[in-house]
Amino acid sequence: MNKTQMPELSRALIEIVWHFGPKGLDGQCCENLSLPEFLALDKVAGTKDCPVQEVGHALGFTKSGATRIVNRLEKKGYVEKVRSDEDARVCCVIVTKDGERILKSATERYSKELERIVSRMPEESLPKMKELLITMARLLKQ
Repeated sequence: MNKTQMPELSRALIEIVWHFGPKGLDGQCCENLSLPEFLALDKVAGTKDCPVQEVGHALGFTKSGATRIVNRLEKKGYVEKVRSDEDARVCCVIVTKDGERILKSATERYSKELERIVSRMPEESLPKMKELLITMARLLKQ
């Protein structure tokens, strides 16, 4: 890829992130959650016996940064802190029913919006787009 294409691609990526981020979709995605809070909630929901430190790793935050995010989620009623079944010294986080509701709502909303956009694309480009997005996300997590 040549350097003249990079500004156009960068701008396109910014537009996508803005649209699907906390400011897009008319601010309706995740009720009162910031993007780091939403990502932390999603991590907790997908991790059995999720220690606070694991939330920090997922977000690239320190343990104290993760603790602040988890505390905000707990105050909003979306997670609860519990002691680990395996090691009582470890504080784990679990998702509450309200937390599950928020995640389900966001998933449905984003899925509908993605379907709306994808439905306007040429069908032959969809497999490559899917592969590209999944690969980019995977690389970002490394």
